[in-house]
Amino acid sequence: MAYGHKVTDAEEESGFIHGIPFKENGQYIKISREDGMKILRADLEKNLKIARTAPTGGWDKKLNDMETSWEELDPRYRRALASLAYNVGGAKAAAEWTEVLRAAKNQNLLQFAWHLRRQDKKKNTAGMDNRVAKELYYSGLITSLADVKNKLPLANAEVAGIPAVLVASN
Repeated sequence: MAYGHKVTDAEEESGFIHGIPFKENGQYIKISREDGMKILRADLEKNLKIARTAPTGGWDKKLNDMETSWEELDPRYRRALASLAYNVGGAKAAAEWTEVLRAAKNQNLLQFAWHLRRQDKKKNTAGMDNRVAKELYYSGLITSLADVKNKLPLANAEVAGIPAVLVASN
């Protein structure tokens, strides 16, 4: 239960991930849910820091060039961007995702969803569209898939685990 953490050679050698033991006497040991969450948070923070500060043009510099800053972005957009950095890696996020920052700055949800969309082996896939839909939902940017379905046409609400449409309550 390491939430997608890729163990580095140094971690494999030491038996620790972000200070949390995962090996004892050369044998793998179970990681508690609490420790798994600590690893996830550390990975999120690490990749977000890389995305924001990459020397080749991190998000902070790009946002500054757009006359805004990370802190000025709506927290819902920041949450989705942090997830992006974690999922694709901080360096790649910094290098390849500029237009998504502009959409976040302008709070243009449809453009944000479109630019947050990514490909798997150079193809749009239901899996990637579902991931983006889920990120938007759990970031609080959408209330249902219907909000962005035209920008994530391969997404399926049931598979993504989010509402398909907003149902009005009485």
